[in-house]
Amino acid sequence: MSVRKFLAFSALSFSLGIAFATGADSTQAHASDVTQLSYADDSVFSSGNDGFLIKWTSDDMGEHFQVSDLAIKMMARSPNGTDVAVYETDGGAINRISVWNWKTHAKKYTVKMPATVTSLSYSARGNFIFCGTASSMGALVLNASSGSVMNGKLKESTGIVNFITTSDTENTAVMYSPNGTLSYYNLKSGARKAKFGTEENLSGVTMFNKSIFLAGKKDGQIFIIQGTSGKNIATFNASNAMLIDSMSKDDLYYIVSGNGQFSLFKVSSEGSKSVSAPLLVRTCSGLKPNEKITSASFEKDFIYAGTSAGNIYKFEFVAQERVDSIIPITEKMYERIFDVASAGDGFYFLTGSSVFKSSYESETIEEKGRNDSYTDIVPYKNGAVLWSRGTRKSPVLCDFSSGTQKILFNPNGIVQKLRVSGDLLVEVESNSSVISYDLVSGKREVLYGGTSIQDAVLLGENDLYVAKTKSTPPASALVYVNRRTKETVPLSIAHEIVYSLAVDDKNPSKIFGIALGSDTKGKLSTSIFEYDVRSKSTRSMMPIPEEDGDAFIYLNSSVLYTNLGKALLRSYNLSSSRDFMYKRSASLPLKVARNGGRIVVLNRDGSVSWYNSEIANVLSDWYLTTDGSWMAF
Repeated sequence: MSVRKFLAFSALSFSLGIAFATGADSTQAHASDVTQLSYADDSVFSSGNDGFLIKWTSDDMGEHFQVSDLAIKMMARSPNGTDVAVYETDGGAINRISVWNWKTHAKKYTVKMPATVTSLSYSARGNFIFCGTASSMGALVLNASSGSVMNGKLKESTGIVNFITTSDTENTAVMYSPNGTLSYYNLKSGARKAKFGTEENLSGVTMFNKSIFLAGKKDGQIFIIQGTSGKNIATFNASNAMLIDSMSKDDLYYIVSGNGQFSLFKVSSEGSKSVSAPLLVRTCSGLKPNEKITSASFEKDFIYAGTSAGNIYKFEFVAQERVDSIIPITEKMYERIFDVASAGDGFYFLTGSSVFKSSYESETIEEKGRNDSYTDIVPYKNGAVLWSRGTRKSPVLCDFSSGTQKILFNPNGIVQKLRVSGDLLVEVESNSSVISYDLVSGKREVLYGGTSIQDAVLLGENDLYVAKTKSTPPASALVYVNRRTKETVPLSIAHEIVYSLAVDDKNPSKIFGIALGSDTKGKLSTSIFEYDVRSKSTRSMMPIPEEDGDAFIYLNSSVLYTNLGKALLRSYNLSSSRDFMYKRSASLPLKVARNGGRIVVLNRDGSVSWYNSEIANVLSDWYLTTDGSWMAF
């Protein structure tokens, strides 16, 4: 089937070493939970655990752009109308605030946080960004333009706070702490000017009626707090309630979802000292089983609500007695592509149910075989080996000529890596063993055993090179193993961890990989390394001053490709030392394959981007639709 040309976008120019890119417009949903929605300037932004920001406009189209390979847990929009701050985290040690210019899709800066971020907000005029943290220092105030920490704005630690807002003049900040305090700070002097005891451990905190009241939830109840005294003036039962940010409203709104429905309630202000009991505004049906509302935001005449399934709903918040059945403005438009590989005169594309072959020139798509939910593909002769990284699933050999499939073996552990070298599979299992499998004879053999093994690659028939962690015996991050004799030799390489190995079949004297190390001060850096097996010498390239454990490298015709640094695809010509950077698409690059002068990049959202090897611009972004055709942007 031919490609359907849908919308065309052009990439913008480079600035400060960062490649600008454009978003892709569609109604595609988030891949998982919607974590926050925010309205400003006639548009609603949604953020998700998939690392995407989506700008929804009144025509229900969303401009998609991935800003992180991590989950975005919080988002704040600047009053300047262009900047968006996001909190991205891996749920553990990585916690950072990044600020993006949405008009250019360029990152302005990133600030590493000392601990989990508990709140994120801009000041009223957009001069400052407030970041609550779960550290002893409490809230940090950033200069919104530069990202620098403004220590003088708060003279003492705030402790953990999960809600911060400012007055319209930016002279005063209001903060709620789960330890049961409501505090007011003078942002000119940095001193705390008032502190009130109040209800402890509230979450989902917001203020309403010109910040006269504060609302939060805990233990299946909603608490309404007087903002100038901390006094609890009302408590309502509301199991599984999701409070809507009501800062711009006189009344508080919240949503309760369950059993395929969600209901909107309103708590009205009655002067400055009391509120009404909750009033049911309307009930809507249409949620999928186990789907619930996770975030919501007011627009002028509508409420936008995001769900645990990644969907966005849009509905009026006028009172309705009937139960309305509504459908999300989002839909599943695309089939996710899990892997790509060069194949003959084209490329293989692996979806959850099929293996397709296609090329940029032909604009056609041909189904070559079926796929039983495997996530990785390695071409072999007239077919391919299908396997699933991080699982115990048995690899299968697919013969596309006969249409047959054959289970190869049952792994003893989790399959981490699988490569084809001639008629041999080289497999890494459970960080503890390197195993070969002969695709002709069916013989399976353990080549190397140890701990903290990251990768392995075979040069020729006998020479195996194993990437590992230096801290485990033998004390080297790269080890040579003779496949026949099992002789093991630790190699001299000044790195702590080596992973993601690559070799060029046309130049089998060199091995490339990604290496993690640290300097004498303990600062981490990640780089590409080259190891010459003849001279036993190494050299490093493209260092970045951070850890990047998910980076890939790929070799083709003496050109090395990598996404080191996560945001962009780079190529490095090993002969000419030319370092070239490609402009990215709406999503971040995950893998690359090349065939002749044509490059295809698999993106994290399951789309692919096409390039000419010598041109920085994206030729086109392709999405595979649910009906089995290409949609191009």
